[in-house]
Amino acid sequence: MIKSHPSSAPGRDRWVLSYADFITLLFAFFVALYSISLKNTGDEQRLKETLRGVFDAVQKSVKPINIGEPIVGEPKDVEVIDAKPIPAAVPTIEENTSSSVYALLSQVVENQFSGLHQAGQISVTESTDWVSLELKSGLLFGQGEYDLTNEAVALLMTIANVLKAYPSAILVEGNTDDLPVNSRRLISNWHLSSMRSSSVVDELIYRGVDPSMIAPIGFSSEQPKVRNTNDFARQQNRRVILRISKRNADNLHDYLFK
Repeated sequence: MIKSHPSSAPGRDRWVLSYADFITLLFAFFVALYSISLKNTGDEQRLKETLRGVFDAVQKSVKPINIGEPIVGEPKDVEVIDAKPIPAAVPTIEENTSSSVYALLSQVVENQFSGLHQAGQISVTESTDWVSLELKSGLLFGQGEYDLTNEAVALLMTIANVLKAYPSAILVEGNTDDLPVNSRRLISNWHLSSMRSSSVVDELIYRGVDPSMIAPIGFSSEQPKVRNTNDFARQQNRRVILRISKRNADNLHDYLFK
């Protein structure tokens, strides 16, 4: 006669604990799927509280379920991609605008003022941030004077048309040689360089250049192009330079100080 074992034998019903853990995780999975349909913040908060309670209950179970073999060490055959931070946007130089200004000024100088260009009285250059139009002072003013000549006015009218077509921040620099001024109206080369650059600015504004985009500055003899060793060198240093910015700006003040 076969004897039956009592149903309460130790360890016989331990599978129920694992089964309960599995059902709990399965319940949490379906709750997570249900959360996709939730749209208001109150429901989302209730969902978070529910899931927190579910997983806390799992942690308190007697024996967790292991699915598959545990992984020891680092996983193999997994390609790790290093995430690189995206660099901050760098202020771009308006190459199209700047190239157009440089090209147009060069064309005007070559076509309309080729003689002055060949004589070194006017030149156009370009750097990373600026397009520079250099005018020798002898082309614009009488000796020791800051009033524009008639020829200078005609030249600046043509330049103003180009500047109006491509609005940019503009600095007009006045430069002198190292000889002291010989005039009752002027005290020093600081005054002379500042007044000459101001005269050019006044004329350009009168011809339609935006006054908020342009300003004069005088450097006296502090920024020589060559050493003031003779009359020819001093003639090279007496000049006015229009610095035309290659960056966009709403006005010159904000461009310089903000």
